[in-house]
Amino acid sequence: MLASLVATLLLLQNPAAPVRADSGPLPQPPDSGKLKITPLLAPAYNPEMQFLIAGGVLLSWKVGPNPLRVQRSTLSSTVSLSTTGAINVNTSLNSFWNQDRFRLSADLSVKDMKDNYWGVGYDAGLEPNAADSSTHYHRRWFKFSPKVIWRVKGDLMVGGVLDLNTTVASEVNPAMAQDPEFQKSGPDNSNAGVGLVVQFDSRDVASNAWRGAYVGLTITSYGGWLGGDNQYETYLLDYRQYHTWKRSGRTIAWQIKSRIGAHNVPWPELSMAGTGYDLRGYVEGRFRDRATLIGLVEYRHMFLRDDGRLSRHGFVVWTGAGTLGPELARLHGMLPNVGVGYRLELQPRANGRVDIGFGHGTTGIYFNFTEAF
Repeated sequence: MLASLVATLLLLQNPAAPVRADSGPLPQPPDSGKLKITPLLAPAYNPEMQFLIAGGVLLSWKVGPNPLRVQRSTLSSTVSLSTTGAINVNTSLNSFWNQDRFRLSADLSVKDMKDNYWGVGYDAGLEPNAADSSTHYHRRWFKFSPKVIWRVKGDLMVGGVLDLNTTVASEVNPAMAQDPEFQKSGPDNSNAGVGLVVQFDSRDVASNAWRGAYVGLTITSYGGWLGGDNQYETYLLDYRQYHTWKRSGRTIAWQIKSRIGAHNVPWPELSMAGTGYDLRGYVEGRFRDRATLIGLVEYRHMFLRDDGRLSRHGFVVWTGAGTLGPELARLHGMLPNVGVGYRLELQPRANGRVDIGFGHGTTGIYFNFTEAF
């Protein structure tokens, strides 16, 4: 499966940026900001959708009179079809405007799939019934979340976020129908939230950082506006650090992330430990509660060619763990995570990735255009 992915990606290669092993990047030709388009098609596997075919496209560009001073904006989109009949659509925009004084990002996700619900809490997720009818239901999910931020001074940025999401559960099994958390908000939930975003971002390239740091706080309040059914708040704290080790193309990255929900958080929007962007290898939604805390350390390595330039090929290895509970002061249990991945630079500092993650008795293979963090 990985061999077929590599063969597909090799047809789509772009020139890699030259690098000296001892003194860092060589001078690069000016980037005019011309639009680049890279399509991709690959098999994958994850615990919730099983075997699937994922196809997508990566677009990148620059805007403004001085493109050398800004990083490339990216728009990635993937569509996955699985052997279980599941459909998954993900689109992500990260764009930089006015010499990076203004940033606009947005995420759009649609899922229509057979899913599982174990309940709330660490102990509920440990129940060995992943293939049992007591966890099965059908899930339709939609999420649209645009974010706008402005540079205040230096690397400090402030902005706002809008989050619109809808979950419809059908074919609900009897055990799920009797679950107290499910009964509170029921099978049909629409939520609308607006929030404040504060960021410190010194990363050299947001989509694939080699150095710098990112610290973000997002506070979102959900209510009855725009058709929302539930009133609650979420707090997302995200700290990331990137360090170039000995030469360009060798990066040690680490992340500490916590999501906390308050008041009447509906069951579909509880904090989850285990997605394709944190604890890779876990079934998404198996471990959920009002608060999660996750830590990861990842080593990213791009190979060198014989002439000393960076290759387009590389690998990553990571380890980490997560925990969850009803609040940050009452976390319970430990979710270990390890994995390895392959990288191919499709566009300047924009990689295609295939990750194999191992969780608590489960394994997942993930395909995407951007790094996990």
